[in-house]
Amino acid sequence: MSESLEIWRDASIGETREALVRSGRVVALNILRASDDGRRARWGESYVARVRDIDHRRRGAFLDLGLREAFGFLPLGEDGRVRLGRERTSLTEGASVAVSVVREAARGKSAVVELRELGRGGQAPHRIARPECDEDLAQARPAEGVMRARLDAAIEDGLARAAAIPGGGALNIEPTAALVAIDVDAGARAGSGDPERFALNLNMAAAGEAARQIRLRNLGGLIAIDFVSMRAKVHNTLLDEAVRAAFADDPWSVQFGGLSRFGVYELSRAQLRTPLHQLLCDPDGRVSVETVALMALRMIEREGAAESGRQIACTVAPDVMAWFDSGLIEWRSALSDRIGMRWKLDSPPMGANWPRDKIDARAL
Repeated sequence: MSESLEIWRDASIGETREALVRSGRVVALNILRASDDGRRARWGESYVARVRDIDHRRRGAFLDLGLREAFGFLPLGEDGRVRLGRERTSLTEGASVAVSVVREAARGKSAVVELRELGRGGQAPHRIARPECDEDLAQARPAEGVMRARLDAAIEDGLARAAAIPGGGALNIEPTAALVAIDVDAGARAGSGDPERFALNLNMAAAGEAARQIRLRNLGGLIAIDFVSMRAKVHNTLLDEAVRAAFADDPWSVQFGGLSRFGVYELSRAQLRTPLHQLLCDPDGRVSVETVALMALRMIEREGAAESGRQIACTVAPDVMAWFDSGLIEWRSALSDRIGMRWKLDSPPMGANWPRDKIDARAL
């Protein structure tokens, strides 16, 4: 009997969120922000682009995609040429081409693109197509309060450092510049008097949860899972089979390195989308000002729905207020359309100790 699948969607102000849910558990998240439009290249989009610079040392060409803050990177072969179908061709700076985004930008790296067509008649760089999944997100409607709360909880789960293992124990998940390290911790998990059987049961459950968390968080590249050591070779074989089975329905390419004698399992997952923590947080790990601002808008909506007719006041940190004032997206009219002209935003007095993630939304 196949597992039931659901899709949760919520079009909130400035951000549309989508969750793929299998048997009641969220396994994947997709977030589309209004601020991304014209600023960030997303996986699956197609662009008319102009070759800005050919860097033979890096074996690639940087392309102007018509975005405000980002370029595309088109890999070149050792011969300095690029693949187009079954052929290889040379590029010249200033040439107009059509490309598709095959990997989103990560911190310090440009989005990677693939050549689709040469010669676009000198068109200015611009997006010509978006992926089907983003078209679905663009048609989403605002969700009811319960659904919105479920999505909030799923995203909080995807940003947490620790994730519970079914039956007890936890995964400690640490993305770094070099790899993603995941440690399996038994914690207070109950078990029998057989340490070997206990370790096997824990590791088997951890394998399934690790696969879910990796997909949920859009993690990729080299991933090292530090399982609890087991002595029996047959148990290590069972664990290897469990890891492979857990990733069997992953939409991205996964390569398995196997279990070392130290109990560390290495695998590599294609990094096609920006990891969730990079999308929603700053490099220092703090939730970004935009993320907090969009959370505040949802809280104002919630209070407005609960307190019909009353004015809603919301106090946020100064840097969050600065984001609102920047006009990066048009949020004022959208908020007024949803709850009317009965809201006000402010920040605390200068010198007040107000953490970035603190939001005080209240009815007056």
